[in-house]
Amino acid sequence: MAVMAAGCGGSSGGGPQPANCTVVAQNQFVIDVMNDIYLWNDQLPAVNAADFDSPQATLEALRVPEDRFSFITTAAAEDALFGDGQIAGIIGFSSISPAPDTQRVTDVFEGSPAQLGGLVRGDSITAVDGRPIAEVLADEGFSASLGPREVGVTVELSWVNVAGESFTNVFEKAVVDIPPVSSGTVLDSQAGPVGYFLFRNFVEPAAPALDAEFAAFKLAGVRELVVDLRYNGGGLLSIAQVLANLIGGEVTQGQIQYSLEYNANNSFRNQTVSFLDRLQALDLQRVFFIVTSSSASASELVINALRAHINVVLVGDTTLGKPVGQLGYTFCENVLRPVSFSLVNADGEGDYFDGIAPDCVADDDLDRLFGDPAEASLAEALFFLDNGNCSVPAVASRKTLPTEGPAAPRPDWVMIQAD
Repeated sequence: MAVMAAGCGGSSGGGPQPANCTVVAQNQFVIDVMNDIYLWNDQLPAVNAADFDSPQATLEALRVPEDRFSFITTAAAEDALFGDGQIAGIIGFSSISPAPDTQRVTDVFEGSPAQLGGLVRGDSITAVDGRPIAEVLADEGFSASLGPREVGVTVELSWVNVAGESFTNVFEKAVVDIPPVSSGTVLDSQAGPVGYFLFRNFVEPAAPALDAEFAAFKLAGVRELVVDLRYNGGGLLSIAQVLANLIGGEVTQGQIQYSLEYNANNSFRNQTVSFLDRLQALDLQRVFFIVTSSSASASELVINALRAHINVVLVGDTTLGKPVGQLGYTFCENVLRPVSFSLVNADGEGDYFDGIAPDCVADDDLDRLFGDPAEASLAEALFFLDNGNCSVPAVASRKTLPTEGPAAPRPDWVMIQAD
């Protein structure tokens, strides 16, 4: 049985394989795994595998109310994303609908058909295949309007950029690499060089990308850092460790980074992870994170782990709230990821199901590109860096989460609404 840790989570697990791949056998597999490893297994109802028409329906019947995160996906989709950082059959951008008649591009992945076709962060989609965006959103929704997630599918998009210029282009869906690290830059401040980068997802390709980015920051003499996690919904615990170690370095070396705590039947799996120094580490006493309600899981883990040891300043909006992780159980070409453990830092803190509130509230400024020092969230981080306080008193908010786009609730990055 393949068992993979994500979202954050990870170590090994076990459990019986289904006797065959009939629906009833798969349903029984889900029931057996949940009764064994599920964090809330003492609250599970008694169910019959024959009463459900799919493993997904079985899982839905078993999840406790506070569980927004257990899910089932395909093994192929998971292997592609966590292994290679790819999504097949997309154009290569993410977007959000801030109003019933509006769809705005939030991020465009480098090298994707979206970027090559001219889409840019902040663009407002006005039509899909000639249909006005208000009609699309009122009917099937934006993502569905783009057609099946298959390589070769084409779709015509019309949009207006932030300068008011109109464009139309036909995009062909492809296998898109999602660069985990992007928009790295060194900015000036009163405190000296400030490193900034956008971190999209905690997947395997992120480790060398992070090392390279931190090496460049180290060479530039960076002693202050802003990590942009605004759309980062999580990924692998092993990559969370890499990022935390690169930030803390010698300052946090040998101290507890986080602990995994399982249910009573699996307490033998409990694990404590310590900080390690890493060659390109910046050895920081303070770090800034830009966050939103899309920042979740491994993103929150890094924040929670570091704030027990160094000064962590959050800018933006309250995070999603996922202080738990999953193990992965492969069956019949699918992967079941039940919530399997809770995550706590060195101070025993980890109960943030309502999210982690920002120190300084700031907007996600779609009128400006990532790394622009005038972009609202980055500008607020730079203001705090220079002045030692927020530009306005922090009043944490919990914005209404949209149903589509990067800010939509999702169990992990594998479920992202990337179009």
